[in-house]
Amino acid sequence: MVIWFLCSLLAGWLVNLIADSAPERRSVRETWFWSACLLLHSWQEKMGLTTEEAVGQRRQRYALVWLVALLLGWFAYQRLGISLAGGILAIQAWFFLAIAVIDLEHRRVLNNLLLPALPMIVLFDVVTGLPNPISALLGGIIGFSVFLLLAIIQPGSMGMGDVKLAGVIGLATGLNGVVGAMMICMITGGLAAVFVLVRNRSLRGQTIAYAPYLVLGAWAALFYGVDVWHFVNVWHF
Repeated sequence: MVIWFLCSLLAGWLVNLIADSAPERRSVRETWFWSACLLLHSWQEKMGLTTEEAVGQRRQRYALVWLVALLLGWFAYQRLGISLAGGILAIQAWFFLAIAVIDLEHRRVLNNLLLPALPMIVLFDVVTGLPNPISALLGGIIGFSVFLLLAIIQPGSMGMGDVKLAGVIGLATGLNGVVGAMMICMITGGLAAVFVLVRNRSLRGQTIAYAPYLVLGAWAALFYGVDVWHFVNVWHF
Protein backbone atom coordinates (compact mmCIF):
# COMPACT_ATOMS: atom_id res chain seq x y z
CA MET A 1 0.00 0.00 0.00
CA VAL A 2 2.84 2.39 0.80
CA ILE A 3 4.40 1.64 -2.59
CA TRP A 4 1.12 2.30 -4.40
CA PHE A 5 0.54 5.47 -2.41
CA LEU A 6 3.95 6.88 -3.29
CA CYS A 7 3.62 5.85 -6.94
CA SER A 8 0.20 7.53 -7.12
CA LEU A 9 1.58 10.74 -5.61
CA LEU A 10 4.38 10.68 -8.16
CA ALA A 11 1.86 10.07 -10.95
CA GLY A 12 -0.23 13.04 -9.79
CA TRP A 13 2.84 15.26 -9.84
CA LEU A 14 3.72 14.03 -13.36
CA VAL A 15 0.18 14.66 -14.62
CA ASN A 16 0.33 18.23 -13.27
CA LEU A 17 3.75 18.65 -14.85
CA ILE A 18 2.48 17.45 -18.24
CA ALA A 19 -0.61 19.69 -17.99
CA ASP A 20 1.64 22.70 -17.29
CA SER A 21 4.28 22.03 -19.91
CA ALA A 22 2.80 20.14 -22.89
CA PRO A 23 0.10 22.61 -24.08
CA GLU A 24 2.51 25.55 -24.08
CA ARG A 25 5.45 23.43 -25.24
CA ARG A 26 7.48 24.54 -22.24
CA SER A 27 10.46 22.40 -21.36
CA VAL A 28 10.10 19.90 -18.54
CA ARG A 29 13.30 21.31 -17.09
CA GLU A 30 11.65 24.73 -16.81
CA THR A 31 8.44 23.49 -15.20
CA TRP A 32 9.28 20.40 -13.13
CA PHE A 33 9.20 22.16 -9.75
CA TRP A 34 6.32 24.59 -10.32
CA SER A 35 3.93 22.57 -8.20
CA ALA A 36 6.35 22.90 -5.27
CA CYS A 37 7.06 26.63 -5.89
CA LEU A 38 3.55 27.85 -6.55
CA LEU A 39 3.61 29.99 -3.41
CA LEU A 40 6.58 31.99 -4.70
CA HIS A 41 5.53 35.19 -6.44
CA SER A 42 8.31 35.03 -9.02
CA TRP A 43 7.17 31.61 -10.22
CA GLN A 44 3.53 32.66 -10.28
CA GLU A 45 4.48 35.28 -12.87
CA LYS A 46 6.49 32.78 -14.93
CA MET A 47 3.48 30.46 -14.94
CA GLY A 48 1.33 33.29 -16.26
CA LEU A 49 -0.69 33.47 -13.03
CA THR A 50 -1.14 37.20 -12.53
CA THR A 51 -4.15 37.18 -10.18
CA GLU A 52 -4.99 35.52 -6.90
CA GLU A 53 -7.95 33.85 -8.59
CA ALA A 54 -5.66 32.23 -11.18
CA VAL A 55 -3.26 31.07 -8.47
CA GLY A 56 -6.15 29.59 -6.49
CA GLN A 57 -7.47 27.75 -9.55
CA ARG A 58 -4.06 26.24 -10.24
CA ARG A 59 -3.69 25.09 -6.64
CA GLN A 60 -7.14 23.52 -6.79
CA ARG A 61 -6.22 21.69 -9.97
CA TYR A 62 -3.03 20.35 -8.41
CA ALA A 63 -4.95 19.06 -5.39
CA LEU A 64 -7.74 17.53 -7.48
CA VAL A 65 -5.30 15.80 -9.84
CA TRP A 66 -3.43 14.29 -6.89
CA LEU A 67 -6.70 13.06 -5.41
CA VAL A 68 -7.84 11.45 -8.67
CA ALA A 69 -4.39 9.92 -9.23
CA LEU A 70 -4.57 8.37 -5.75
CA LEU A 71 -8.03 6.96 -6.48
CA LEU A 72 -6.92 5.50 -9.82
CA GLY A 73 -3.89 3.94 -8.16
CA TRP A 74 -6.15 2.46 -5.47
CA PHE A 75 -8.51 0.98 -8.07
CA ALA A 76 -5.58 -0.59 -9.92
CA TYR A 77 -4.25 -2.05 -6.67
CA GLN A 78 -7.67 -3.46 -5.81
CA ARG A 79 -8.03 -5.05 -9.22
CA LEU A 80 -4.60 -6.55 -9.78
CA GLY A 81 -2.50 -5.93 -6.67
CA ILE A 82 1.23 -5.33 -6.85
CA SER A 83 1.99 -6.83 -10.25
CA LEU A 84 3.24 -5.89 -13.68
CA ALA A 85 -0.32 -5.93 -15.03
CA GLY A 86 -1.47 -3.72 -12.15
CA GLY A 87 1.27 -1.21 -12.84
CA ILE A 88 0.39 -1.12 -16.53
CA LEU A 89 -3.28 -0.61 -15.69
CA ALA A 90 -2.44 2.32 -13.43
CA ILE A 91 -0.09 3.91 -15.97
CA GLN A 92 -2.79 3.82 -18.66
CA ALA A 93 -5.35 5.34 -16.28
CA TRP A 94 -2.94 8.11 -15.25
CA PHE A 95 -2.12 8.85 -18.89
CA PHE A 96 -5.79 9.33 -19.73
CA LEU A 97 -6.09 11.59 -16.68
CA ALA A 98 -3.46 13.91 -18.20
CA ILE A 99 -5.39 13.95 -21.49
CA ALA A 100 -8.61 14.90 -19.69
CA VAL A 101 -7.01 17.68 -17.63
CA ILE A 102 -5.42 19.32 -20.66
CA ASP A 103 -8.64 19.16 -22.67
CA LEU A 104 -10.62 20.70 -19.81
CA GLU A 105 -8.18 23.60 -19.53
CA HIS A 106 -7.21 24.15 -23.17
CA ARG A 107 -9.85 22.37 -25.29
CA ARG A 108 -7.05 20.44 -26.96
CA VAL A 109 -6.07 16.78 -27.26
CA LEU A 110 -2.39 16.90 -28.06
CA ASN A 111 -0.70 14.87 -30.78
CA ASN A 112 2.59 15.07 -28.89
CA LEU A 113 0.95 12.95 -26.17
CA LEU A 114 -1.16 10.58 -28.27
CA LEU A 115 1.47 9.62 -30.83
CA PRO A 116 4.15 8.48 -28.34
CA ALA A 117 1.42 6.61 -26.43
CA LEU A 118 0.53 4.40 -29.42
CA PRO A 119 3.60 2.12 -29.36
CA MET A 120 3.49 2.00 -25.55
CA ILE A 121 -0.13 0.84 -25.52
CA VAL A 122 0.62 -1.78 -28.16
CA LEU A 123 3.52 -2.98 -26.00
CA PHE A 124 1.25 -3.08 -22.93
CA ASP A 125 -1.30 -5.16 -24.89
CA VAL A 126 1.41 -7.61 -25.90
CA VAL A 127 2.83 -7.91 -22.37
CA THR A 128 -0.50 -8.41 -20.60
CA GLY A 129 -2.33 -10.23 -23.39
CA LEU A 130 -5.40 -8.06 -22.74
CA PRO A 131 -6.99 -7.14 -25.00
CA ASN A 132 -5.92 -9.71 -27.54
CA PRO A 133 -4.44 -8.40 -30.82
CA ILE A 134 -7.62 -8.82 -32.86
CA SER A 135 -9.76 -7.06 -30.26
CA ALA A 136 -7.22 -4.24 -29.87
CA LEU A 137 -7.00 -3.69 -33.63
CA LEU A 138 -10.77 -3.74 -34.10
CA GLY A 139 -11.22 -1.49 -31.06
CA GLY A 140 -8.82 1.09 -32.46
CA ILE A 141 -10.46 1.04 -35.88
CA ILE A 142 -14.01 1.23 -34.52
CA GLY A 143 -13.21 4.00 -32.03
CA PHE A 144 -11.46 6.12 -34.64
CA SER A 145 -14.05 5.49 -37.36
CA VAL A 146 -17.14 6.20 -35.25
CA PHE A 147 -15.81 9.50 -33.93
CA LEU A 148 -14.51 10.48 -37.36
CA LEU A 149 -18.01 9.91 -38.74
CA LEU A 150 -19.50 12.04 -35.94
CA ALA A 151 -17.00 14.81 -36.66
CA ILE A 152 -17.93 14.72 -40.36
CA ILE A 153 -21.68 14.68 -39.72
CA GLN A 154 -21.49 17.58 -37.25
CA PRO A 155 -18.54 19.79 -38.23
CA GLY A 156 -17.12 21.65 -35.27
CA SER A 157 -18.80 19.41 -32.70
CA MET A 158 -15.50 17.73 -31.89
CA GLY A 159 -11.91 17.98 -33.02
CA MET A 160 -9.61 15.46 -34.64
CA GLY A 161 -7.89 15.11 -31.28
CA ASP A 162 -11.07 13.50 -29.89
CA VAL A 163 -11.19 11.21 -32.93
CA LYS A 164 -7.61 10.08 -32.39
CA LEU A 165 -8.19 9.65 -28.66
CA ALA A 166 -11.11 7.30 -29.36
CA GLY A 167 -8.78 5.20 -31.50
CA VAL A 168 -6.13 5.10 -28.77
CA ILE A 169 -8.75 4.09 -26.20
CA GLY A 170 -9.86 1.32 -28.55
CA LEU A 171 -6.31 -0.02 -28.70
CA ALA A 172 -6.07 0.04 -24.91
CA THR A 173 -9.46 -1.47 -24.09
CA GLY A 174 -10.32 -3.66 -27.06
CA LEU A 175 -13.49 -3.82 -29.10
CA ASN A 176 -16.02 -4.32 -26.31
CA GLY A 177 -14.19 -1.84 -24.13
CA VAL A 178 -14.25 0.97 -26.67
CA VAL A 179 -17.93 0.36 -27.46
CA GLY A 180 -18.74 0.78 -23.78
CA ALA A 181 -16.43 3.78 -23.48
CA MET A 182 -18.11 5.51 -26.44
CA MET A 183 -21.56 4.85 -24.99
CA ILE A 184 -20.55 6.35 -21.65
CA CYS A 185 -19.01 9.32 -23.48
CA MET A 186 -22.14 9.94 -25.54
CA ILE A 187 -24.46 9.70 -22.52
CA THR A 188 -22.42 11.85 -20.12
CA GLY A 189 -21.23 14.22 -22.85
CA GLY A 190 -24.78 14.62 -24.12
CA LEU A 191 -26.04 15.48 -20.64
CA ALA A 192 -23.22 17.98 -20.23
CA ALA A 193 -24.03 19.55 -23.60
CA VAL A 194 -27.68 19.97 -22.62
CA PHE A 195 -26.62 21.56 -19.33
CA VAL A 196 -24.30 24.01 -21.12
CA LEU A 197 -27.01 24.82 -23.66
CA VAL A 198 -29.63 25.52 -20.97
CA ARG A 199 -27.26 27.46 -18.74
CA ASN A 200 -25.74 29.56 -21.53
CA ARG A 201 -28.62 29.63 -24.00
CA SER A 202 -28.05 33.32 -24.62
CA LEU A 203 -24.43 32.72 -25.61
CA ARG A 204 -23.56 31.33 -29.02
CA GLY A 205 -20.59 29.20 -29.90
CA GLN A 206 -20.36 27.40 -26.56
CA THR A 207 -18.32 24.21 -26.69
CA ILE A 208 -17.59 21.40 -24.28
CA ALA A 209 -14.51 19.24 -23.84
CA TYR A 210 -15.34 15.70 -24.99
CA ALA A 211 -12.08 14.04 -23.97
CA PRO A 212 -12.97 13.87 -20.24
CA TYR A 213 -16.14 11.93 -21.06
CA LEU A 214 -14.20 9.55 -23.28
CA VAL A 215 -11.72 9.14 -20.44
CA LEU A 216 -14.54 8.26 -18.03
CA GLY A 217 -15.54 5.48 -20.40
CA ALA A 218 -11.94 4.37 -20.80
CA TRP A 219 -11.49 4.11 -17.02
CA ALA A 220 -14.67 2.04 -16.72
CA ALA A 221 -13.46 -0.31 -19.47
CA LEU A 222 -9.93 -0.57 -18.05
CA PHE A 223 -10.95 -1.27 -14.47
CA TYR A 224 -14.19 -3.22 -14.86
CA GLY A 225 -14.37 -4.36 -18.46
CA VAL A 226 -17.63 -5.08 -20.20
CA ASP A 227 -19.08 -7.02 -17.27
CA VAL A 228 -20.68 -3.83 -15.97
CA TRP A 229 -22.72 -3.39 -19.15
CA HIS A 230 -23.65 -6.84 -20.46
CA PHE A 231 -25.77 -5.35 -23.24
CA VAL A 232 -22.54 -4.16 -24.89
CA ASN A 233 -20.95 -7.60 -24.84
CA VAL A 234 -21.94 -8.61 -28.35
CA TRP A 235 -18.56 -9.63 -29.77
CA HIS A 236 -16.62 -12.12 -27.65
CA PHE A 237 -13.10 -10.72 -28.11
